[in-house]
Amino acid sequence: MLFSVEEVLKVTGGRLWRGEPEGSFSGAVIDSRKAGSGELFFPLRGEKENGHNFIADALLRGANGSLIEEEESSRFAGSPFPSGKTLIVVKNSLESLQKLAAYHREKFSLPVIAVTGSNGKTTTKDFIASVLATRYNVLKTEGNLNNHLGLPLMLLRLKKEHQAAVLELGMNAPGEIALLTSLCRPNLGIITNIGEAHLGLLGSKKNIARAKGELLANMDPRGKAFLNGDDPFLKQLGQEFPGRTFYYGFSAETDLRVLSFCTDQAGTEFTALLPDGSTEDFRISLPGRHNVYNALAAIAVGLDFSLTNREIREGLLSASFSGMRMEKKLLKSGFWVINDAYNANPTSMKSSLQSLKEMAGNNTKIAVLGDMFELGATAEEKHYKLGKVLVDTGVDYLIGVGKLMEFTAEGAREAGLPRERIFLSTTHTEALKFLDCLDLRGAYILIKGSRAMGMEVIAEELIKKYG
Repeated sequence: MLFSVEEVLKVTGGRLWRGEPEGSFSGAVIDSRKAGSGELFFPLRGEKENGHNFIADALLRGANGSLIEEEESSRFAGSPFPSGKTLIVVKNSLESLQKLAAYHREKFSLPVIAVTGSNGKTTTKDFIASVLATRYNVLKTEGNLNNHLGLPLMLLRLKKEHQAAVLELGMNAPGEIALLTSLCRPNLGIITNIGEAHLGLLGSKKNIARAKGELLANMDPRGKAFLNGDDPFLKQLGQEFPGRTFYYGFSAETDLRVLSFCTDQAGTEFTALLPDGSTEDFRISLPGRHNVYNALAAIAVGLDFSLTNREIREGLLSASFSGMRMEKKLLKSGFWVINDAYNANPTSMKSSLQSLKEMAGNNTKIAVLGDMFELGATAEEKHYKLGKVLVDTGVDYLIGVGKLMEFTAEGAREAGLPRERIFLSTTHTEALKFLDCLDLRGAYILIKGSRAMGMEVIAEELIKKYG
């Protein structure tokens, strides 16, 4: 049993309209199509749909009951209601979901690790969960359940057998990280970096730092913060945090420091100076300096949990990652496709291009890039500067998809990339046609863009055709 009808009434301040107060629920669901036996359905309002339209469907599929908002309660007035089912009237379904999640979290005394940041938070979460899983039963955020809807659903999956939880906190606006932190009440907090994601919404990196810093501002001061010590914004946030801080990075001032690293097709090896003064070699299956940072956060947490170096190495190597994040595939036709299409911003673009350079070496490097969104008034400038980054990282060909890529092309031309090596398109199909015109043998093709650009379609088509 996840919670009883009585608990739901108490926590949400709702009133029982149908059913018996002795009832209970085994789980929570917000999609009626996924409703299972014994669950409680939360009818939420979205941009396109009103969840109240699907209450009957959820009950038909096995849900034990549903919430219903006061203003929607006339839907069942005077009409028959399924026998044995429960209907609870509340003021707001979303707030009720969040209240119940926070209430459920309070039942557990396990360590909760919260991860946020502009880039790399999902990969960092995956690394940390894998490292801890070498000794503990770990609940970790699945898919994109990292917002005001998803995090409560993850919290409601906590069970007595879990020994730790690793939760990702995402945001689109100020105040969201504060809300999520108040719901999950983490003992440990990780901020990966302060980049330019959501620059158009928040206006400046200083505002982005303030928004990410809501994690530390709302954590228990008895907790501990693990921060990228090479990021000046995070150094400042760490100084303001009243709890304990631990810094990781490449600089000498960090508590956990990388001494050297190298990347190849199979991943990245690096040597780290540990807090006790010893050195240790680690390996991860992902390329690039930015992924070393993500792994460092996991090493730091592993050390805090008193894991052995062997366990940490094992956890890093066995980590599995969410899709479309530097997924590498060598095709039968003799070239590599690197699908990093989950999302993009100027910081992550630069990191991925640097990884492309490190992996490809002297082989042909092709960047198939889509527009970056949420950059506001800086969009044209950021895309133009990306062109110089392309040249600095040795890209041989640019295939741009979208209107903003025209500015990247201009920047690349002015930085020295020959005009005949730049192709602009408005569709995935056009981009694929450009690729068909190139000699791809031995090449490394990076595919990346903002989520709305759907750049993974290009990777999928290449694999289908040449795989």
